[in-house]
Amino acid sequence: MNATIYNYLASDLSLCSLLNHMPSQKSHKIFMGRPQNIYNNPALVNEKGSFIEYPYIIFDVLPLDNNVVTQFRVKVTTIVSDDLQIDAITKRLNEILDFNKPNISRPSNIVNGTTILHSQLISGGNFLYHDEEKLFEQIQYFLVKVKG
Repeated sequence: MNATIYNYLASDLSLCSLLNHMPSQKSHKIFMGRPQNIYNNPALVNEKGSFIEYPYIIFDVLPLDNNVVTQFRVKVTTIVSDDLQIDAITKRLNEILDFNKPNISRPSNIVNGTTILHSQLISGGNFLYHDEEKLFEQIQYFLVKVKG
């Protein structure tokens, strides 16, 4: 399921543009679990080894049941250094992950043989500011139903 969510998010050109997510140019901004400096570029981490190439999103997937149609809770955390960026990124995440919004251009809901049947925002909007790191963070939770 992690690969399905990653591929679904990475297939959205608008979201990739907002994040500057371009794997072909060694610019990864969508991460599962935690951000990673996969190219070992010292310019992308601080002295503590933390990833500092902003903005980026992190997602975590938690299975809720395992039937023919499986439900997952997907936690999406958006990290930015400029609070003006968070609105556009969060809006696009809501558009592509909340299927209750009509007439929105979304990527295909069929990803590597798995069909995303439904997805909806279940909670979110937590907006945090980390004074020490000078970062803004927003957390959203989505309920995603898949088959396949």
